[in-house]
Amino acid sequence: MLDAALASLWLEVASASVTYGAAARVDTRARSMDAQATGEAVSPLAADVDIVPTVGLKYDDGSAVAEVQYAPRISFREATTNPRTEVQHVGRLLGDWRPSRGLTLHGTQEFVLGQVNLFTNLPLGGSLDDDPAVPGDTPAAPIQPLPEGVDTVFFLSSLTTLAAETVWLGPGWRLSGSAGFSASGGLDDTAKEAVPFQYGPRAQLSLGNSPAPRHTLSTTLAATDSRFSTGARATVTTLTGAWTHRLDRRTSVEAGMGVGVAYSVRATEEDPTEDPDAPGATPSAALAGGRRLTTLQVGGAPVEDPPQRLELLPDLTLAVSHRVPSRAADFNGRLAARVTPFVDRLTGLVYPRADLTLNGTWALSPRFRFSGTGGGAFAVGGAVGDQQVVGGVGAGWTVNRWMTLEVDTRAAWTRSPDVEAARTVWSATLGLTVQKTGIL
Repeated sequence: MLDAALASLWLEVASASVTYGAAARVDTRARSMDAQATGEAVSPLAADVDIVPTVGLKYDDGSAVAEVQYAPRISFREATTNPRTEVQHVGRLLGDWRPSRGLTLHGTQEFVLGQVNLFTNLPLGGSLDDDPAVPGDTPAAPIQPLPEGVDTVFFLSSLTTLAAETVWLGPGWRLSGSAGFSASGGLDDTAKEAVPFQYGPRAQLSLGNSPAPRHTLSTTLAATDSRFSTGARATVTTLTGAWTHRLDRRTSVEAGMGVGVAYSVRATEEDPTEDPDAPGATPSAALAGGRRLTTLQVGGAPVEDPPQRLELLPDLTLAVSHRVPSRAADFNGRLAARVTPFVDRLTGLVYPRADLTLNGTWALSPRFRFSGTGGGAFAVGGAVGDQQVVGGVGAGWTVNRWMTLEVDTRAAWTRSPDVEAARTVWSATLGLTVQKTGIL
């Protein structure tokens, strides 16, 4: 019997495939410079070069898949004015296992460690929902504002997630859940001034049902808890119901409505140079990460922000997706509007924020694609927060199976209530990727 078990195990291992992937990407970038980054006169234009070698292994035996990838980013910043080298270590570990029919288990571990330039993290090709804690392959909107004299910080980002999904409840039903732990932010004192370190668990449970071929209903319960190095804390729990309706083969509509319960604790750090008796000063002027914790405005008069706050916030979503199939120019687009509880990663404050995003991708041929994205975000409901408008266009050309050429431009306008003037930053990048895959 033991011989039979060992033979079965050997046949399963022998039937599995192990593939490798190796790639190298070189990005040449021109971008705007901001005087606040150095506190002295600087050239308005900078040139950067990023080199990203990538190596990975993937194991697949049909019921289980495991993949590991390492992609360090070596950046040569401001090559023509103030040359310096920055290194980010970016890694990813993925695993999927289907122990039985109808049940799938997932696991992921992602990390970023190294020097991160906050001025080059402009969004493109995605949505404003990209996590700003992961500035590696999914750039996020610029963090506003930054302390004078700092533009590059020593940064850590780690996200661990375990998830499961099953259809055991019956035809048309789908139950999924996930639990994870995230940690991100600056590691040394200077970096924490720009991006306070934060950590905490997160969990989500979702139940979906398809009562008809074109209709899908789902209910999601999610919770996050974030603790900041400044002493702030933000705990958000949301319960949301969503409905997705496919109007036809080209268009679908998604609507969601829910409520969030937010508990927040103000940062304990205060600005030692601020005089509470000075004219125009308010009792709520506490600093966290170089930013003043702004209060809510009621009736035009400033109100002191309590050290702790518990409130109900809306969680609303409305989105339209549309596709125009064509051999010459296949198009996929999405327009989405959301009002959700937002955690300010610099202060730890929680307030309702509206996000509007528009994304489109055109496949002009099997080897050429064009994409564009745009959007904006701002606080609503009387809350005070950052405003931002972002946009960009990009194009990619697959020269052959080993080589890809990409070009993109990105721009962002941001305004903070604690900064006198708005900031506009932009970048234009030309990237070349060479890759090779094979079976071991």
